[in-house]
Amino acid sequence: MTLFLNLLLGLVPTLILGASIAAGVDDDAHHRRVFLLVYALWAFTLAGWNWHESASAAWIVVWIAFGLIALVWRALRVRVNGS
Repeated sequence: MTLFLNLLLGLVPTLILGASIAAGVDDDAHHRRVFLLVYALWAFTLAGWNWHESASAAWIVVWIAFGLIALVWRALRVRVNGS
């Protein structure tokens, strides 16, 4: 059950991004930077949820790693694009 919930909840931000693009929101650089920030915060939330549920340490590490990758990627995009 933990595997299913982690995969399902991990896809939520991606589905929301796809829905916003389908609704006609322009996929500009700012939109992608905000998505990376939201995805990072969501990944850290999932890491905390897994910790609270005493799930496998692997899930906690995976979500923390995804969150850090998203934050670093966002920081690099801000530095390159300047805003």
